[in-house]
Amino acid sequence: MPRRRSSSLLALLLSLSACAALSACTGQPASGPAPDAGSSAAAPAASATSAAAPAASAGAAERLDALLAAEQRRAAVEVSPADQQSRDVRVRRAAARALARIGGDAARPGLARALADEDDEVVAWAAYGLGFSCKEREAETVSALVARALARDAGPSPAGTSSGAPAAVSSGAPAAASSGAPAVASSGAPAAASSGGAPAGATPLDAGGAIARAIGRCGAETSEPTLVAWLDGPRERAIHAAYALGDLAAIKLKLREETLVALLNLASGSAASPPVPEALYPIGRLEHVPLTVIPRIRDVATARLAEASDARLFAVRALGRAGEAAASELARVLSAKGVFTAGERAEAARALKRLGPPGQRALADAVAALAPSADPIALTGLVSEDFGVLVTALDALTSAGAARKALRDLAALPPPPSAPAAILRRVAWLRCGAARLLVGGDYRDPLLLGCDVTAPAEPGSKPDAGAPVRGSIGARAVVEVIGRDAIAGARLAAFRAYAASGDLRAREAAIELIASHEEIAGAPDLLAKALAAEEPGLVATAAEVIARQPQRASEAPAQAKRRRRKRSDEKDALAAVTPPAIEGALLSILDRPGARDDPELIGAVVDAVGALSLKPAEARLEQLCRSSYPTTRARAGTALGVLRGRKIACDAGLPGDAGAAGRPAVAPPAGELPAEASALAREPAVLIFDTDAGELTMTLDPSLAPVAVTRFLDLARSGYYDGKIVHRVVPGFVTQFGAPFGDGAGGPPGKPALRCETSPVAFGPLRVGVALAGRDTGSSQLFVMHARAPHLDGQYAAVGLASGPWVALADGDVIRSVKVRD
Repeated sequence: MPRRRSSSLLALLLSLSACAALSACTGQPASGPAPDAGSSAAAPAASATSAAAPAASAGAAERLDALLAAEQRRAAVEVSPADQQSRDVRVRRAAARALARIGGDAARPGLARALADEDDEVVAWAAYGLGFSCKEREAETVSALVARALARDAGPSPAGTSSGAPAAVSSGAPAAASSGAPAVASSGAPAAASSGGAPAGATPLDAGGAIARAIGRCGAETSEPTLVAWLDGPRERAIHAAYALGDLAAIKLKLREETLVALLNLASGSAASPPVPEALYPIGRLEHVPLTVIPRIRDVATARLAEASDARLFAVRALGRAGEAAASELARVLSAKGVFTAGERAEAARALKRLGPPGQRALADAVAALAPSADPIALTGLVSEDFGVLVTALDALTSAGAARKALRDLAALPPPPSAPAAILRRVAWLRCGAARLLVGGDYRDPLLLGCDVTAPAEPGSKPDAGAPVRGSIGARAVVEVIGRDAIAGARLAAFRAYAASGDLRAREAAIELIASHEEIAGAPDLLAKALAAEEPGLVATAAEVIARQPQRASEAPAQAKRRRRKRSDEKDALAAVTPPAIEGALLSILDRPGARDDPELIGAVVDAVGALSLKPAEARLEQLCRSSYPTTRARAGTALGVLRGRKIACDAGLPGDAGAAGRPAVAPPAGELPAEASALAREPAVLIFDTDAGELTMTLDPSLAPVAVTRFLDLARSGYYDGKIVHRVVPGFVTQFGAPFGDGAGGPPGKPALRCETSPVAFGPLRVGVALAGRDTGSSQLFVMHARAPHLDGQYAAVGLASGPWVALADGDVIRSVKVRD
């Protein structure tokens, strides 16, 4: 269907309405606790030729540096009106990018003005930022976004894009993902950071896609019908709308039946238009679908399995919502090596887990068919992408059932003589995965205790249920089995052994069990010991348990009476029974110098302090209200609210009653400029990894995330990644590494958490991103995608592209060394 064309007057009116809907074109500051960034005037329309601006002048280069500093410091007030009015498109783009990443009320008016810019990239950043800054203003934001989309349709081709051609990053995987080549600029040269760290010639962002996704993320009442209407538009817009409906489904947890019908119609195609498999993506985001559409989902998704593409994964996932009758089709996908990718086959295993008894029978048959023989030569083939498929099938089984014989063979799989560590590790994963299913709740079964061949017991010794097993894979398996029954008596003694010492990841798993097992005796002592540990992941795990179940950190009443006199007030009573060791440990962490630069750790501790109503922490929480990290301020305000018995907000850096009149209009505190900003990487660089799965590479490109890329290159050159383990592998989804203790938490000492440099960029196969545990929590961890994952788009910083069989890595594999090739 061709685009509707209207007069230039209509385009102007619609463009202006985009600002008017947000009260942002009047030149007046927006109401709220913080001043408006660039509030003195609306940005004039840019010339259509501004996208081809000449090299930045000295003045423009200074502004690019200043805007990068404002972005990193989260200081919206440092984005000036002149920046949004600049004739240099690079300055306007950098201003819009800074505001999009800063977000919040202070950035919102400037984003609304940027939405009216003629440059497509400025519009993309504006829409992207508004999609994350529309809380409590959903309707007006969506109205403005829709108006801007209509104005783009009515006007000439947006600056910076070719007529009718979508940007390369608009949908699906990056164009270069399959080859692992770095992203390139439109001229064909590698995209490099400009003198100010802003993108210089990077692949243009897609404004249409950013607008659609923002409409979905805002979740207004008009979002769903608007996006459904867009499903009937040009193919690229329909794909954007489908992804946006997936965002909406994740927020609302449902879609209207007529919406599902429209998606299925698009996915099935017609005589006039080919099928759009991306339309099945929103269905896979729903936990439940109406019974009336299940047969159609099954038919359409099955038909799309015949067409290989990155979007075929969505058809596999949709079949997991298509009822038990879909089990046979999913079983075919799982077993068809060479026809379907390893990621699709792993997704089929996860989908079968949803389908009850038929799914379990199919998984049992698949495990028997996929299990390797005991032949040492055959076992050398475990270092491949197919290993992840078998491990996923094992994880999807809920009981031994019909797979018992195959599981017994796997649990007894002999390690090849003199096998390398990578083979032993995979044998251990198979043995322990099978043993977990066979032993039920018997944590003392020798089959379980001896499953980990990476760290075998001393020769001649027998497995001892009273002492932790030595290997991480086996120890985690034992902890899982311990948690299947009431933890008391001998089981409690075994639990304590794993919770108090031994493998870090098994210890964290044991501490997590405290939240769901109220019968565990002595839990406060174990939590206190974990809070005193040096590993931030263990500390955060204990704090999260306390935040969710504060009573687990309390002493028994009899113990409390011996320590303090019982008080009548309920809050005082709760505080009175908090053991001094736990209180002291939590307060000590709040005082720890480096902890405040780790929002993940400090946030967990603040939540625990609030849950326990620790009054001695009040002054410390007030200090955290002045943190430059937004998530830290928000959590400190919540904890203060618990202590004071009323809602407290810290968004302006000052603790005050939320929504109180006369609140000082102060901008949120600005952070310090990161050390990396003084010596930014300017060109893409290649990292060469020597790993247990062979040589792998990735190209890091600073064009969209200059500070993060500089951090990762500095760490690689310093040898930080040498010897680190791959701590997370989800077959068909992601491989992740870079945690200092190998548990997915924390970063290098002395390196504050990175500010998020997220972008409206698609996450497809081999895209490299920065791992996060919340906003502004990245540090040293990277992940590599196995498949297209639209739910990650815009949520994580995209820093490059990888090449090689990253999908062949397994949890626990070692990165022996990393070299940098500039």
